[in-house]
Amino acid sequence: MWLKEPARINDTIDFLGTHELCFYLVRGDDALIVGGGMIHAMPALDAQLDALDIEPSRVKYAVVTHSHFDHCGAMPYLRQRFPGIQVLGTAAARDVLAKQKVVDYNARMNDLAAQQLGLSSACLCVAERAADLGVDRVVSDGEAIDLGNGVRVEFYEVPGHSKCCVATYVPSCKALFPSDTTPHPVSDWCDLALPSAQYDFESYVKSLQRLNEFDVEILGLDHHGVIIGEQAAQFLRKGLERTLAFRDRVIARYAEVKDLDTVAREVAAEALTMVQLPFITGDLMFIITRAMIKNMVGA
Repeated sequence: MWLKEPARINDTIDFLGTHELCFYLVRGDDALIVGGGMIHAMPALDAQLDALDIEPSRVKYAVVTHSHFDHCGAMPYLRQRFPGIQVLGTAAARDVLAKQKVVDYNARMNDLAAQQLGLSSACLCVAERAADLGVDRVVSDGEAIDLGNGVRVEFYEVPGHSKCCVATYVPSCKALFPSDTTPHPVSDWCDLALPSAQYDFESYVKSLQRLNEFDVEILGLDHHGVIIGEQAAQFLRKGLERTLAFRDRVIARYAEVKDLDTVAREVAAEALTMVQLPFITGDLMFIITRAMIKNMVGA
């Protein structure tokens, strides 16, 4: 089953945010939020968290799944909503989000998206709270946090889409949150977009192979919802198959035309029809796609 809109998944996990920007509240005695999204998810999050009426002191952690602007922009809001919350991420995410140039870009992209959607007045200005985008505590590969009441949360480094991607796994629920280390669904749970592996394609493949080793019945994506039941594991297998087939196709096309920009334009145009994220422009998609293909073909 593909759950497209926010809802309670089970007694431990709630899907929050929006279809495009997904957050997950994981509850034991303490609670943790997976995902940093963008600031324009703030009105939806505010209403959802008000309805849940969770004690602010209970929410101890938030996970930055990686350092891209659409995965950390709501952290200023989460810090305001839950004073004392610790933001978790990989060492690579900590280092990237310590760079002023990156922080300024991420803040600018979040504030611009909120403005374009007419939500600026309902959201915090990220540029004014840019220091809140950083990582407080590094989680290493295989590290775990016990939230109490039988809920243990594990963290695994899964680079490829970015250097700093981290997957979060809750064994008691067989719930995996893979960051952007898998293609996303488009029109159906088994209709997958193209992979997005602009940091390192082979690392992306290895990370996706690793994710396929997990026992998964809940697959919480950073974009476009949750895959539940036996289809969760099937989705990961299809994601790996889709990625390997895409690699073969791109390498063959590059060998034919021997021009990086031509292949990148073709693939970016195809990918843009599948992504369905309003903050991903044609120009940005071309930049992302060109970086991925350059890495793939060694151009």
